[in-house]
Amino acid sequence: MDWLEWLVLGFVVLIFAMDLFVKPVDKWRVFKRYVAFAGFGILLGHLLFDQKSWQMYPVYFYLSMKAGVSMIGLLTDAQRKPIRESRMKNLVIGGIAIGLTGLCLVVFPKYSIPEPIGAYHVGTHTFEITDPNRLESYGRVIDESDKSDYRRIRIQMWYPADSVAGYKQMPWLQDGLQVSRSLAREMNLPFFMLDHTENILSNSHLEAPLSRQESVYPIVILSHGWKGFRSLHTDFAELLASSGYIVFGIDHTYGAQMTVFEDGTGIELDQNALPDRNETPDFLTYANQLVMTYAGDVKLLLDTLPSLNPGQWDLSRVGLLGHSTGGGADVAVAMEDSRVKSVIGLDAWVEPLGMDAVKMGLEVPALFLRSEQWAGGVNDTFLNGLIEGSPEARVHQIDGTTHIDFTMSYLFSSLTGIIGFTGDLDREMSEEIQHTYILNFFNETLRPGM
Repeated sequence: MDWLEWLVLGFVVLIFAMDLFVKPVDKWRVFKRYVAFAGFGILLGHLLFDQKSWQMYPVYFYLSMKAGVSMIGLLTDAQRKPIRESRMKNLVIGGIAIGLTGLCLVVFPKYSIPEPIGAYHVGTHTFEITDPNRLESYGRVIDESDKSDYRRIRIQMWYPADSVAGYKQMPWLQDGLQVSRSLAREMNLPFFMLDHTENILSNSHLEAPLSRQESVYPIVILSHGWKGFRSLHTDFAELLASSGYIVFGIDHTYGAQMTVFEDGTGIELDQNALPDRNETPDFLTYANQLVMTYAGDVKLLLDTLPSLNPGQWDLSRVGLLGHSTGGGADVAVAMEDSRVKSVIGLDAWVEPLGMDAVKMGLEVPALFLRSEQWAGGVNDTFLNGLIEGSPEARVHQIDGTTHIDFTMSYLFSSLTGIIGFTGDLDREMSEEIQHTYILNFFNETLRPGM
C-alpha cells in the first residue's frame, strides 16, 4: 500500500474510534467534523494523484459519507437546527467499511516482485511480428489477401543494462486492465477484482540501453502455457536478463489469455482452440495443432531475429524455456531446429506430439521440471519416452507444487494456496528452486565457463 492509502485508512480508523468511544457532546461533535473534513481532503489528494485501489472502495465511501454528514451538520448548526446522528448507524457502517476493506486487502494484496539476483539492471522493449507465410488458424479468417488475417504475435524483450537512471520503470502487466479483466472474466470474478495487479511494478525499465560489458549475449525464448501470457513468467525473464541473457517472451495469440497489440487491439483466448478433453473425441488433434502453432511462433521469432539483431545478440547460443503447452512447443522446435542449443520444459506438455515423435528424442541438453500434480499423469508416459530417447535430458520433480506454481499467479490473490490452485511448498522456496535450476542449466549450456 502507498503512504496516502495508509493515511486515508488512519483517518477512517480515527473517526470510527471517536464514534465508538467518545460521547456525542457538542465539543467532540465539532472536532469530529473537522477530522472528517481533513480525512476527505486526504482522500481527494489520493484519488487525484495516487493509484486508486478497488479494495479501498468501502472506506472511500465511508469517509465521503462522514464528510457529507459533517457538512450538513455545519449548515444545520448555522440555522440553529442541529441534526442528531445515530451512533449505532455510524458504528455499523464504519465497521462494515473497515471490515470489507481489510478483508479485500488480505485476499487481494498488492504484492511486490522480488528483485532479480543478477549483476545487471534490466531493460525491456516490446514489438510484434506478422508471419507472411502463415494464415491465422484461430479466430476468424476472411480474406487470404488481407494481411490482418496472417498470424501475428506480440513479443517482449528483457535484456541486461548497466544503468536504468532516467528510464521508466514498467508495470508487471504492461497491457494493464485489458489483461487483468480478461482473466477476471475467465475466472468468473467481478470485472474489477484483479485490477490491483495493474499497479504492480516490474524490475524492468523501458528502453534502457543494452549493456556493453559483454560483446554478445546468449538468447533465451520464453513461451507460456494454454491460457497463460508472457507476464506470468516475468520473474524468469528478469532473472536471466540480470544474469547476462537476452530474453524474448512471446504472447501466443489466441492461446494467451489476452494479447494486446501496439494499435491497442486486444485478442482474447480462443476457447475453441482446445475443447474439453472429456467432451471431444479428437482432443489430441486439437492439442497437436495448438502446440504446433506455438512452435510456429517460436520458429517465426528465430527467423526474424537476424534482421532485428543490433550486433550483441549471439544467435549461435539460443535456449528455449516453456511452460506446459509452451514447453511442448519448445520440444517440437528443438527436435528439428539446429539453432536451438538447449531447452527447459516446465511441466512440458509433450503428449500432443505423439509417442512416435517423442521417442525420436532430443540431441541437445534438456531439463524438465515437473510439478507433483503432474507426476504419474498421462503426460508422464510421453515425457518418459522423450527422456529415454534423449541422451542429454534429465527430469526433476518439485514436490509440494502444482502446475500453476511455474507461474506468477500468486500475484493475483493470497488465496491461491488455500484453494489448492498452488501447492503446499512455500512460494519463496519454490521460486528459489526453479530459479536455481533454470539459471544453472542455461549457464552450463549457453554460457560455459561463466
